[in-house]
Amino acid sequence: MTFSDGAFANCPGPGVHLPAGNLSRTLISLGRQCKISVLVRASTADNYKLPEQTIATENGEFEPILRQLLQRSPFTYERVGPGAVAVIEKADEPESEPFDHRAAQTEEITVTGRGLTGSHLRHPQLDSYAPIDVLAQPELEITGAQTVAELLKFLPAVSGNSTSTSVSNGGDGTATVTLRGLPASNTLVLINGRRIVSNGFGGEAADLNTIPLSAIDRIEILKDGASAVYGSDAIAGVVNIILRRDFEGLSVNSYYGTAEPGDQRTESYHLTWGKSGERGHLMLSLAHYRQGALMSRDRGLSASADNRARGGTDLRSAASPGAFIALDADTTVTNDGDGGYRPWTQEDRYNYSEYTTAVVPSERQSAYLEGNIDLGDSALLFVEAMGIRTRAETTLAPTPVFTRFDNGDLTIAADQIYNPFGQEITDVRKRVLELGPREQDNRTDTWRLNAGLKGQREDWQWELAAALHYTRASESLSNLIDPNRLSAGLKGPDRCNARDDCVAVDLLGPSGGVDSEQLEFMRGESLVDGSTRMLSLLYVADGVLGSNSAGDVLGAAGIEFRRESIDFRSNDARGLSFIGGIAAGSAEGQRMIGEAFAELSVPMLTDAFWLDGAVRFSNYSDFGSTINPKVALRWRPTPSLMVRASYATGFKAPTLVDMNQTGYQSQEFLIDPCTGNGADTLPGCHGRADGARIQYLTEFGGNPELQPETSDNRSLGLVWTPKQLSDFSASLDLFDIRQNDVIDTSPQYLIDRNAHTGLFTDRVLRDARGDITRIRATRLNIGAREVRGLDLALRYEHTSEQLGQLRWSLNASHMQRYLNQAAPGSPTEDLAGTFIDPASGGAGSLPRWKANTGLYWQKGRWEGGYTIHYVNALEESFTRNETRITREIDSWTSHDFQVAYALPFGLRFAVGIDNLLDEAPPFAATAFNDNYDGRTYDLSGRYWYTTLSYNL
Repeated sequence: MTFSDGAFANCPGPGVHLPAGNLSRTLISLGRQCKISVLVRASTADNYKLPEQTIATENGEFEPILRQLLQRSPFTYERVGPGAVAVIEKADEPESEPFDHRAAQTEEITVTGRGLTGSHLRHPQLDSYAPIDVLAQPELEITGAQTVAELLKFLPAVSGNSTSTSVSNGGDGTATVTLRGLPASNTLVLINGRRIVSNGFGGEAADLNTIPLSAIDRIEILKDGASAVYGSDAIAGVVNIILRRDFEGLSVNSYYGTAEPGDQRTESYHLTWGKSGERGHLMLSLAHYRQGALMSRDRGLSASADNRARGGTDLRSAASPGAFIALDADTTVTNDGDGGYRPWTQEDRYNYSEYTTAVVPSERQSAYLEGNIDLGDSALLFVEAMGIRTRAETTLAPTPVFTRFDNGDLTIAADQIYNPFGQEITDVRKRVLELGPREQDNRTDTWRLNAGLKGQREDWQWELAAALHYTRASESLSNLIDPNRLSAGLKGPDRCNARDDCVAVDLLGPSGGVDSEQLEFMRGESLVDGSTRMLSLLYVADGVLGSNSAGDVLGAAGIEFRRESIDFRSNDARGLSFIGGIAAGSAEGQRMIGEAFAELSVPMLTDAFWLDGAVRFSNYSDFGSTINPKVALRWRPTPSLMVRASYATGFKAPTLVDMNQTGYQSQEFLIDPCTGNGADTLPGCHGRADGARIQYLTEFGGNPELQPETSDNRSLGLVWTPKQLSDFSASLDLFDIRQNDVIDTSPQYLIDRNAHTGLFTDRVLRDARGDITRIRATRLNIGAREVRGLDLALRYEHTSEQLGQLRWSLNASHMQRYLNQAAPGSPTEDLAGTFIDPASGGAGSLPRWKANTGLYWQKGRWEGGYTIHYVNALEESFTRNETRITREIDSWTSHDFQVAYALPFGLRFAVGIDNLLDEAPPFAATAFNDNYDGRTYDLSGRYWYTTLSYNL
């Protein structure tokens, strides 16, 4: 068989070593070594065994190797694209079944015999009833990404409030993914198609930082609801991370990168070894990753919180080193630096960006072990074990004190020895620089063990798997202030006496006036320690139920049992949060979950129409039961066009933290309508409140009466593979997600309703002057959302002797609308195309358009990639000089480039540049961290890196 437009020439010289085992395993190894997509139906290929062998290459050409491998087998091959072949049974084999080769062109996969994400069925066709993005090993390699979060950040379907080490103040060292702009809890993350445990504080989502990129074979992103298949959390979609299996040989990789100014130095090393025998396989992967810091002060965009020159507002803190001291309602003074006092002005605000980390330094070590043993009689024993340790160190500005609004009685007595004013003082705002910057240290240990049996009996495949997952996380935040000790230190000699081990504290003096004895008396450290556990047992089987005139009827069914538990607590200062930190409180709880599920695929017209369905019954010990169905159809009116549509319901169970947390306090960034000009006309305001404040003490709490969030998901799509352009494919998919009973605390909603209607006086507590002293926000099922938009994917491949292999792709996602209702009776807002910082309770950046396009090239030993990322312009609103302003956040485009050369003896060297044109993120006036949205853009600037790998 000869290809008219050029042969594959990607294989290493002088020969390709192939392991012993079944044909599937051999083809996996061959495809990876030659970087060719090989498609094979595992149910037939797994029964054909091959010995260990080495096949010589002819100028690195793939075709002669494959022909020699299959020459005495009942298989042949056909080309399904410039970079892909399908291995199929020979036509004269009586058991041969039709294989839809053209469909393979629409999927970016290396080797498959297993079902795609979103179904337990193993279709002969590779058509999916929902859009799936697949990032296979070549794509992972050419991006230069070193973490899963980094890899997913710029995907078009990802927007909103994901976390990562680009989130400093408010981050905890974890990384999450948010599809469709919905919270991370609405995207289900799987490893090898199986559910994994959430982070160690019982968080709402899996921590991507506990999944080493070096152990990943491919990532499949299902952009559709999948509760009928996987259960809770799969409302926005599913990210299925497929780990390496059947790796053969030795691979050693190193990476080093640095931003052009010389900071954010990052290095990683990983080693993978695998060996196959006649009856089994063993693989070990070890990895180390270290990311250096990028400080806010080292980039022009983030160096100052005063953004008036950019058209924003002054976000510097009123808590200044010289102190904001309110003597009465009309007189506010500060230290003049010469032992006296002068009037405090807005220019005395403090620029906290001098201390903060914009990109948090972090470190991770991981080990992954995979093995299997062939037990005979079509049964296989498998084991997967993973351990990973992560650490992140965040630097924050020195602790601010707001005596009127922080926890405890922080009034300065008239006779306190450092009070020169002779009157009681209630409102002092001081940045205690003498304590030094706050240091937040996050550590996580995660262990995962999966083991089980899987096998095949005639046309049916089955799997019985057990899993034990455990994560322990700890967080320390140092150089805080104990509110109880500070309270004592601000009182007069009758209450603060040195004989009672009390030290008077000077908050009214100049910067530097707090001596070491005072510091050690009031210094505090917040400690949080938590663990999350999951134990699960799964049985699933799939195969051919029967047949009709149109083909085989496929079915799958299974049961799953899980036990989930959390236990975390913090050392809050006798029920109060340490000043400068948060009180994480505590939560302890567990639940039992039992689920049963089934799927069905019925062909209605031969190779033209299929009807698919799925249903899952879930029973939770803490809130009850739910049933979620899904129905889908696929129709080929012509060989080159497929229409797909689906409808499904979904749910997200309240987390154990949602239901059980107590004692959580935080200073939230909120806006009080009572600080505006019209405060006197608002029913809930007691006059005009203090406009200098931007943070408010908020208490959050769990609610054991919570019910699941529910959703309806609809999709309609077209897949076009024109016969005239055999190397081109296109897909267009419309999606609509309607969500109800959203669990929310919404302190901003409570403040707004309190100010405008006078309601929630028991939740929004104000003093006699109308200033908020505390907000009590308990989680409730009160919200509703609707997200509607479309996904577009174009792909073209071309191979010739002159140019080599070229592959171009474009992926784009359009958010038509994002309707959000905070609570019943509140207005519904369309947030599409807007940015509202999550520190203010917002959904983050929700661009109407987000896209990337890239060109990949490979010829002989050379390969390269060029990628362009695009984020559409956004709108944000804020108040400046008592006027409501709406401004545009500029669109942003970045360019990434990599070129690699395969040296002899298995060496590969690559050089890459991220953000080639050094494009700074667009300025966001309302961004809490560093004047931009770190969840959507990158602050590093031009970033250089190099990799060196050895593969044997």
